[in-house]
This record gives sequence, C-alpha cells and structure tokens, in this order.
Amino acid sequence: MTVPSDSSVPTPGTPSLLRAINDRAALEVLLARGTLTRPELSRLTGISKPTASQLLARLEDSGLVMRDGVREGTPGRTAELYRIVPSAAHVAGLDVTPRRIIAAVADLTGAVVGEHVLATPGRANVDAAARAAAAVDGA
Repeated sequence: MTVPSDSSVPTPGTPSLLRAINDRAALEVLLARGTLTRPELSRLTGISKPTASQLLARLEDSGLVMRDGVREGTPGRTAELYRIVPSAAHVAGLDVTPRRIIAAVADLTGAVVGEHVLATPGRANVDAAARAAAAVDGA
C-alpha cells in the first residue's frame, strides 16, 4: 500500500477556519438583508440555531454586530434583532487627477460618511502621499 504525498491529502477544516467561514457568511447575509433574528440568520446561512447563537455572540463581542431591539407579534418567543455596526470598519477611496484629489470614506455598510476635495495645483516637488493622506483626513 502506498501512502499519498502530502499535496494529495485533503486538509480538514479546523474549528477556527469553520468559525471564520460561518462568521463571514453571517456578516454577508446581514449586510445584504439588514436587521435579522437568530432564526432568520440560521435559515438564510444554513447553519444551526446553536451555531448562529454562538457566532452572533462572537460578532457582538468583537463589535461587528449589535442587538437592535426585538420583533414581536409572531408565534413563539419574542425574537431579538441583530444588525451590523456600521462604524466597526471604514474604507477610503481616492479619485486623483492633476488638479484635485477627491477622497470618500464609507462605513462597513457602504454608506459614504465623509467626502473631501483637495485642490492640487502644481505638481513640482510635492509629496503625493502626504496630499493623499490630507484628502483622506479631510474626508
């Protein structure tokens, strides 16, 4: 019997990798659908309700998700709502031309939270990175 080389042996999913995959799936669904209950998140991602509870607690502890009230008027227990924390992360984008730099900053949900236009007349002996940083700071 021959033993396959290491490259042909499948790598099993580690618990931390599986948690990261589930967390990402939950964040993507929350970004796409907005505020959801734990059972809704479980149904939409295909993960079990206990796993959904664990990942929501983990995402809440990390500051990526927050509780956002309760949903009443449906059969069964009152369901807590969860949503993305928009300020948990930001991204900046730059539009650079010889005459100006436009910087825009968006939150985790993609909403633009700041924009700034920095005029850039003259290009001789300038620190382009410093100008870009100034535009982002302005946004």
